[in-house]
Amino acid sequence: MKFLLDLLFRVVQLFTEPYFLVFLGLIIIAVLKRKSRYKKLRAGIGISIVLLIIFIGNGFLGQLTSGYLQKSYLNTGADKNKNSQHPFIVVLGGGVVDFDRAEKLHIMSYSRLVKTYQLYYTYRENHQSCKILVSGKGRGRTSEAELFSESLKKMGVPDSDIIKEDKSMNTYENAKYSSKILKQMAPSSVDLVTSGFHMKRAVSLFQTFGLNPVPQPSDFINTEITAFPNSYNAAFTFVMLKEVLGIWQVQLYNSLGLNG
Repeated sequence: MKFLLDLLFRVVQLFTEPYFLVFLGLIIIAVLKRKSRYKKLRAGIGISIVLLIIFIGNGFLGQLTSGYLQKSYLNTGADKNKNSQHPFIVVLGGGVVDFDRAEKLHIMSYSRLVKTYQLYYTYRENHQSCKILVSGKGRGRTSEAELFSESLKKMGVPDSDIIKEDKSMNTYENAKYSSKILKQMAPSSVDLVTSGFHMKRAVSLFQTFGLNPVPQPSDFINTEITAFPNSYNAAFTFVMLKEVLGIWQVQLYNSLGLNG
């Protein structure tokens, strides 16, 4: 059943891609063009495509989605674990870029690195023993966990304070494999570092596996209301719509008992 639902959500995910919708609309118009009685239907689909491009490209839908995903995390996390004696920081990988045979962290990962180091430094300043769990395998030759670990060590974090979870390929597996490690280590608190737009789904999945992390968003994204549609708004709207669909998927699977 889970396999079929996974497949269904992958298909539905296509319909959050603006260019796919435009392409699909043009194909339907081309097919209907052969029959004159569908003239009004073709016109309706054409108008819908134009409105869709405007609605997605002018930033309005993006701002609505951005608020849903991120607004509740604007002021979370600050000093919440100030008195925690054995805190853990879990940072989720943001992707790896293979450029000219050199594997580098995706640009999204660097804000997560900075946020993780800031938290770690604050704990150590308060004489609190802190560990960092870096989670992510990715699809390259070198895991995200390894690349994160090397970067953190260059920033001054000792190797003894870094734990690598390098098997997970997605957020579900981030939560699944990280939770196993954390339950063995029994931390007094857990900070979860990832991008703001990704936080709601990540927190939901960690809660599914019995943890209640403190959200520590490393960055936020938003669209801009513009008179003319642009690709910047369309790209970020697509990213956020995928997250909304992912959250609904988590909620459905939890209700069906498929996320254990």
